[in-house]
Amino acid sequence: MAKIYLDPGHGGSDPGAANGSRTEKADVLRMALAVGEKLQAQGVQVLYSRAKDQDKKLAVRTAEANEWGADYYLSIHRNSASASATGNEIWVIRTATEKTAAKAKTILDAVCGADGLRNRGVKYGAPNYDNFAVNRDTNCASALLELGFISNQSDNAVFDAKFDKIALRMAKALCEVVGVPYQTANAAGDVNGDGKLTTADAREALRAAVGLENLTDAQKKKADADGDGKVSTSDARELLRKATGLEK
Repeated sequence: MAKIYLDPGHGGSDPGAANGSRTEKADVLRMALAVGEKLQAQGVQVLYSRAKDQDKKLAVRTAEANEWGADYYLSIHRNSASASATGNEIWVIRTATEKTAAKAKTILDAVCGADGLRNRGVKYGAPNYDNFAVNRDTNCASALLELGFISNQSDNAVFDAKFDKIALRMAKALCEVVGVPYQTANAAGDVNGDGKLTTADAREALRAAVGLENLTDAQKKKADADGDGKVSTSDARELLRKATGLEK
């Protein structure tokens, strides 16, 4: 069974980057737990560096992952710079093999496809020194993911609005990275493929109906609630009624 170590960065007395009352440590913990839940539903073993707001040294995190025998290590962060800086990026060790870099690219491309932010690419080493400790000290392939800029209000809005979609795409990418086929329920109306019909599915159908989002053929079939061969606002309305229990 595949093992993935999820490391929400910072924690406890270390808030990471901040924007007003918003902290990096809180955002990444929420995302790690959401991704981990989806991975576990696929039969992947998940170990979190922290599942609550707590201090934990980097050396302890990497040693724990190594002792556990993780197949992949993903450290999740949020970037910070000027208020105009935007996008997602992912870091691997400076001496990363093509295979390790390709795995990181799979994750980054999935995130950018979910949130629509700028793809800043796979980067090697660390910004101002040799390597991030989480990449340097892990025995397995690893990466450090920066999920948008917490210093950018627009990136924060996207993080919140597309949180579920980002978590789902990340989980699917991580399954691909460790060779686990991601199984999705084929439920009618389950546009985002998370195995259940929710208001998020109705929202995606509505965005597709008004031209704000492109769906795959499989997604269009699930979103076509009235079976007329196209996705319209009436389909979104029907999915919303079903998701909220107003219609069977």
